[in-house]
Amino acid sequence: MKLDSFLDQRSKDWRRLSELLDRLLAVRHGSVSAKELEELGRLYRRAASDLAYARTNFGDAETVSYLNQLVARGHAAIYTPTGPRWGLLWRFLTTDFPRQVRAAFPFVGLAGGLLFGSAAVGAAVVIASPEWVTMLVPGKFAEACQNPQLAENAQEQMSAGMEALFGSMILTNNIQVGFLAFALGIAFGVGTVYVLLQNGLMLGALGGVLGRGESGPLFWSLVAPHGGVELIAICVCGGSGLILGWSLINPGDHLRREALIAAGRKAVPLVLGAVPMFGIAAVVEAFVTPAPAPVWLKLTIGAVGTAAALLYLGWAGREREESGARS
Repeated sequence: MKLDSFLDQRSKDWRRLSELLDRLLAVRHGSVSAKELEELGRLYRRAASDLAYARTNFGDAETVSYLNQLVARGHAAIYTPTGPRWGLLWRFLTTDFPRQVRAAFPFVGLAGGLLFGSAAVGAAVVIASPEWVTMLVPGKFAEACQNPQLAENAQEQMSAGMEALFGSMILTNNIQVGFLAFALGIAFGVGTVYVLLQNGLMLGALGGVLGRGESGPLFWSLVAPHGGVELIAICVCGGSGLILGWSLINPGDHLRREALIAAGRKAVPLVLGAVPMFGIAAVVEAFVTPAPAPVWLKLTIGAVGTAAALLYLGWAGREREESGARS
């Protein structure tokens, strides 16, 4: 290929890469969308290949020098942090994470269907046959179901000084459930489905027994303040596990190992973003749930928290999506 043909074919991509690199400096203002970042990476790799080709086949020092500078800028922009770490974290939490949840909605929605669907089944089963509660929930919870007064006594005996420790224990447990729902996706998604169904059946059985009658107000006052945010986070983690499982079931034109790596890049950020949601739920569970507040107030707190979580995941970052689509 002659130099003139080479320049005609490739210069358009070089100019586009240079434009994206210039705009990347304004990333804190949201001037580069997620699709443009992917485009930037692709153009950078092509420019690096063009540089190697130009060095080998052409003696034009000007072209080689231009490509060398362009590739150096691309390398610095891609592999060097563009701002303070807290700024990158803030961008992830306020923009990237909710956008990635929306992009993965088919999987997150399926996880939610498995969790809440099995919860409905669990509630229906124990309402029809209360003796099944011992089969669907762990022993300590089954005992409370058989004698709801135990749950009331446990709440009354909880001291304020234990709140921080209690919250830490709850946070650890919930993250464990979410992590299992994610990690077991490696078993072609079967492990994720099992975790979601098991926890859904347990929650439904508890609600079917303790959520009715005299114990109902106490039960919902214990569950409502933190439960919505917590369950949404578990659904997000479950969706990430299903992403891994689907990549192994349907790798497309790629090797399963390659498909799994690509799926991991989409799934891991979902789990990382869910961790703060678990933390918020744990704080609420430690300080709001045991508080001597009216049931209606705790239900309101739960409803507001759930609505806020759904609004956050459904709308945060849309301005940058729209600005990226218009540019």
